[in-house]
Amino acid sequence: MISLVIICICLLSLIWIVGQRKHHPAPAKGEVDAIVPAFNEETCISGTIKSLLRNPYVHQVIVVNDGSTDRTAQIVDMMAATSPRVRVVHQRNAGKGSALMAGLAVSNAKYVYLTDADTRVPWDDDGLGYMIAEVERGADAVGGIALSDLNMAGFLPHIRASTKLACIAIMRTFQQLLGGHPFLISGACGLFKREVLLDVPFSDRTKVEDLDLTWSLISKGYKIRQASRAFVYSQECNSLKSEWMRWRRWIAGYAVCMRLHAHLLPTRFGIGTILPVFITSFFASGLVIYSISSLSKAAQDGHAVTVFALLWLGLVLAIGCSAAAHYKKPSLVLLAPLSLVYVAMSSGVWLIHGIRSLISGSEPMRDKPTRYGNVVA
Repeated sequence: MISLVIICICLLSLIWIVGQRKHHPAPAKGEVDAIVPAFNEETCISGTIKSLLRNPYVHQVIVVNDGSTDRTAQIVDMMAATSPRVRVVHQRNAGKGSALMAGLAVSNAKYVYLTDADTRVPWDDDGLGYMIAEVERGADAVGGIALSDLNMAGFLPHIRASTKLACIAIMRTFQQLLGGHPFLISGACGLFKREVLLDVPFSDRTKVEDLDLTWSLISKGYKIRQASRAFVYSQECNSLKSEWMRWRRWIAGYAVCMRLHAHLLPTRFGIGTILPVFITSFFASGLVIYSISSLSKAAQDGHAVTVFALLWLGLVLAIGCSAAAHYKKPSLVLLAPLSLVYVAMSSGVWLIHGIRSLISGSEPMRDKPTRYGNVVA
């Protein structure tokens, strides 16, 4: 039964995604201000700014130095001195939400695009154009898909990349269909009407300010949409310890947001999106073990079971193939089954940290992931 449900979700989402391909990117070149918060980003900030400057949709790049103690301030000041399209705001360390709002305060563009300092935004595709097109069709804010930057990346990022594209595209599309909105506008790839953020500003009351903002916008009646043809490439963690810390921040923050936005739980969005994500992530390992054991047992004495086994295998391989085609890395097909390590990590983090945050409303301290100089302009 679980297998059929998952396969149906995938098919419905894929049909919707294919149907959306009839839409074209908006021709709104030079109408977007990109805002990049930066705290100790000397390793990668230069490449990130360069990639944004080359994007034809970007009018200017606003970098907010949030009290960095490394060479970030000097680097961004030098770039601003050589390019009139780079604008720098310096402030004492106040948090990512505060930095984003400081950048918004000096923007006068119709659209603002928010991304991270470790994220490469392709300049040679129309990702931003597809996001703007969603706004022109009635959305107030649009999320893209934050994929893995595999430049100089290790083994773990390749495993994560093997399933990330298909899973995010399918899940967020289905969430939009069922719950009315996607679960999240990622902080690495979000386009907003400027006046929307002035009405509902970012907050640093949680360690997942992008999730908190998304749900706050939905609470206020704003329309959130997903653009499944807008991709960016963010750095991934190269060790299980770093991955655990990052998932701890995500899941503990998710749990706190469920408390802060409890009024959304009985709504269409809560029933169709918030609660299903909680159930599937909390019980992820159990669902996988149950499915595998059921298939193994059935395979011993039923011809129909073999069909289910083949469907599961086909689904995993298809997910891996989509990543392999996108990244032009055939090896990702074979790595897709290893992504079960992230399924197990999700359940483990929920058990150890998520439930505690759901009860207490508190989160662990925010960790600073290791940055790598692999953002190529």
